[in-house]
Amino acid sequence: EDKMYRKIENKDIQRLGDIVGKDFVLTDEVAKQTYSHDETPDLKAEPEVIVKPADSKQISEIMQLATAEKLPITPRGGGTGLSGGAVPVMGGIVLTTERMNKLLDLDKFNSMAVVEAGLINANLQTEAEKSGLFYPVNPASMDTCTLGGNVAEAAGGANAVRYGTTRNYVTGLEVVLPDGAETKAGGKILKNATDNDLVHLILGSEGTLAVITRIIMRLVPKPGHTVMLIIPFDEVEPISETVQAIFAKRITPTMVELMDRKTLKACEKFLGETIQYSDAGCQLIIRLDSDSADENTKLYEIIGEICLEHGAEDVLVAEDNTSLERIWKMRRSIHESLVKEAGLLADEDVVVPRSKITELLRGVENISQKLELPSCAFGHLGDGNIHVNFLKEDLEEQKARAALKPALEELFKLAASLGGKVSGEHGVGCFKKPYMHLTTDKRYLQLRQQIKNTFDPANILNPGKII
Repeated sequence: EDKMYRKIENKDIQRLGDIVGKDFVLTDEVAKQTYSHDETPDLKAEPEVIVKPADSKQISEIMQLATAEKLPITPRGGGTGLSGGAVPVMGGIVLTTERMNKLLDLDKFNSMAVVEAGLINANLQTEAEKSGLFYPVNPASMDTCTLGGNVAEAAGGANAVRYGTTRNYVTGLEVVLPDGAETKAGGKILKNATDNDLVHLILGSEGTLAVITRIIMRLVPKPGHTVMLIIPFDEVEPISETVQAIFAKRITPTMVELMDRKTLKACEKFLGETIQYSDAGCQLIIRLDSDSADENTKLYEIIGEICLEHGAEDVLVAEDNTSLERIWKMRRSIHESLVKEAGLLADEDVVVPRSKITELLRGVENISQKLELPSCAFGHLGDGNIHVNFLKEDLEEQKARAALKPALEELFKLAASLGGKVSGEHGVGCFKKPYMHLTTDKRYLQLRQQIKNTFDPANILNPGKII
């Protein structure tokens, strides 16, 4: 496919400098390294040039240049993705939105925020909370990922059980199309039967259809009281039933997370601190948000009872900010812990119906044993989106690599057999592209291709991704 594109020449670099200013065009080796990868293990491709536009007008001119000269462009937010979406697999230009990081408007009356695409997720959360509002979508990378990237990936996070994903909060978008034209849809409105389809087409399109420049997001009232429960179990077996019993009581926790023993041990080592019950087979982390402490106490007493009936060893309750922050810090550090302590080879995020979790976890164990490749699991139990990680641990490099490919193939087939999909929130990027056919039909992929051709006939925008 890269035969379609020519190499970047000096004249291109000069033109880019004319558009954004020389200081914001990088071609040095250090920059090329920095922008050659996201957080997907073992995936790298160097760009030829990095460009940092300040506004949509500059992006428009960059896109016109790229379309006219047939130069590939990879848009990039915080570079925290886990499927290679921001990796410039065809070389060319990386367009980073990092300078476009303003919160333009926090509208308390309408409970809406207007943001530039490069604003960091956590910064919106902090500002919203100062006004008694709440932006609930919290990917583990929220301190570094951008909202533009979140929209491109339709990102999820731990709070999705109760609050949904990015998809549920975007009410308006401004984007630049590959031919340089700017278009927008939606607004500070909660209902929209006029042009909302464009908003939803861009959500999850992983930078293949347009470059997102501005986003209007819905906010919700900040919860009055938060509590987290840590519930250790000896075995993974009763987990599915336990969670089903909780939902059967009409309780919708904000977060229902799972961490197995290997994950807990890696975090303990990486953080250099003791984690209670780290020897348990697994732990559930449940977050509850209510208007009052009393309401939360009622709920967690019911949940605690259900868990103990299903064989939990204990129920630990955290209510003060220090304890809550500590639990969230542990949950946020998992990816890094596994990279540093266990030689993470692949961080997969298959999704299955909630009732099939135990079967998924059992199936993963079988794959692990059969191929002699260590694995661990953590993730969003409440919505069936489990992060299955294959690890190198003490294996020699070659043996681990050889086992990884069949392990991934079997994992995705397992998810498909349970009525699931290859990705719940990380997206397809280039990493999951070879496995798309396992959970999507051929006609769907053709339709995706036709939509891509309509938006980007020259195929310059994030080529090599999804299809």
